[in-house]
Amino acid sequence: MVVANRHFYWKRQQYEITDRIRVGGREFLLSGRLSSGLRSRHLAYDRVAGPRGALCVVERQAHSKAAWQRVEVLQRLSQQNAELPQIREFYRSGSEIITVEKWIEGQDLRWWIQRMRKSGKRQLGTPEAMRLFRQLAHGLSHLHDACGIVHADIKPANLIISNATKKLVLIDFGSAWQTERTSRRAEGDGRSDIYGAPEFLRGDMGVDYRADYFSLAVTCFETLTLQLPYDGLGGRAGLPQNAAAGDSMYMPASELSAERHQLADSTWQSIDTLLRHSLQLNRDLRPRNKSEFLNAWDSAVAACKQATGIQRQLGFWESILAYFRR
Repeated sequence: MVVANRHFYWKRQQYEITDRIRVGGREFLLSGRLSSGLRSRHLAYDRVAGPRGALCVVERQAHSKAAWQRVEVLQRLSQQNAELPQIREFYRSGSEIITVEKWIEGQDLRWWIQRMRKSGKRQLGTPEAMRLFRQLAHGLSHLHDACGIVHADIKPANLIISNATKKLVLIDFGSAWQTERTSRRAEGDGRSDIYGAPEFLRGDMGVDYRADYFSLAVTCFETLTLQLPYDGLGGRAGLPQNAAAGDSMYMPASELSAERHQLADSTWQSIDTLLRHSLQLNRDLRPRNKSEFLNAWDSAVAACKQATGIQRQLGFWESILAYFRR
């Protein structure tokens, strides 16, 4: 790694230095800003993390007793769940709390979806995608339990397939940083219209975990089909101006996927049931609790594993028969 006055190089890529911050007895070089809104998130370089230093994410937010306690909870949670952002350390600096998070190397899910659309090839097959999303569903559930608040910003751009763990990792804790429940959102802290649940988009009060169930299902649906549910409207299908059409625009993932003939009907039925349940525009019709939500994911992934195992066995016997036909 080479550091100049205005930039540094990491793995042959040049990064502009926009600021420098000293915390925890060492200096971090800040580069591009990763989010807007009340919280400031920057890509940063830590010179003393390892032989060649390391990239990380430095996040700054206003200090309060409640915010400090929340960061403590999130750090413990991150250490137990590889699907969540990894908080390495955190400090108080004047009126701010500064957290240092691990930089996740890999491409975000938006990149993978765009690549599959352009190439027409499925680099991320249905069984593998379902496995990744099931793991994320369990990590998200742990976030709900630990913080008692919805994430509210689940979308492909906020999910990275880690090069190291081959898992789908959230790159931000979303609204879990907030210390009070609210349906009002600061810009940059959630409510992406297409992926957001209808109740968020309408500004309803009392939004709960079922909003995350919806956003996770929208993202999974798009990954499997390369299309958004409800004829491209996603969560906007639940807004008043779309009430007349609403549910009638929904098509099952099995009817839109390029792999619809590569998996058994029973496997697709499990996937379709899971996604349709979580994508209900009326939140009262979605999974009512964590057990119902996770059991549906577990069942769908079990069906995918069974189908994959059968396909491997058939492939094995076909190769044996081909050998004796020579």
